[in-house]
Amino acid sequence: MKKIVFLFLLPFFCLSQTKGEYFFKGNINLNNNGIDWVPLFSRGEPSLVANFSLGKDRFSINPLIRYELEGFQPWGFDIWWNYKIKQKGKFIFDIGAVFPGVINQRISVIDKNLPNTILQPWVTAIINPNFSYVFNQSFTLSLSYYEERPLKIVNKAQIESNRVVILAASIRQILITDKIYLSWSPIVYSVQIEDTKAGIFSAQTINIGLLNFPFSISSVMNKPLNFGGLTGKRFDWNIGLNYSFDLKFVKTNKNKSLAYSPK
Repeated sequence: MKKIVFLFLLPFFCLSQTKGEYFFKGNINLNNNGIDWVPLFSRGEPSLVANFSLGKDRFSINPLIRYELEGFQPWGFDIWWNYKIKQKGKFIFDIGAVFPGVINQRISVIDKNLPNTILQPWVTAIINPNFSYVFNQSFTLSLSYYEERPLKIVNKAQIESNRVVILAASIRQILITDKIYLSWSPIVYSVQIEDTKAGIFSAQTINIGLLNFPFSISSVMNKPLNFGGLTGKRFDWNIGLNYSFDLKFVKTNKNKSLAYSPK
């Protein structure tokens, strides 16, 4: 845990030592069914999913935090690192990584001194190159690859390799009325776990909100096109309430502190 806290705080310290403008943005989602960033995997219970991003220029750190609302049990915690190699023009290329990524699995135990089930962390690392083509401010198409490996094997059930390929479209803030917008993010993706046959799935996220208002309503839906060697729900969905923010900060030369700068 100390190592995770150190890795989480290190980029904040490094960014605070350089001049310029910084951004800090995030989205907090309360939902009836926690669906992960790979929509095939869901918690099946009311959850809190929080995405944050702190960065400057090309570099950002992006924590992803998930909790089950019942008992506020930790579900997962990932630290995503991202560097934009090419960030201007129509074609964009960036490289991402997760280090560490933690998913808590429910494990049955037979021990009179312990509960019937405990949460056991599976700790992984992921490498993630992303290619995007920007058609305009509202429409982007992207292709992402994820290669996941465990940092430590803790039991026989733990997955030793996982590959995910995602083709995603992002259609942002389509105006329904003068004040109401709709954003739509459909994806087609494949998942291969160890040596099993890859499955192919489709999913979409729909978000409806008011312009210049931090709250919105969203829904994630997932459906298999071909399960391959995998298993899961024939149809999975959720609905959630979001709170989003996007802040800018500027480090001043006079006192070497960060001052808030409205968007």
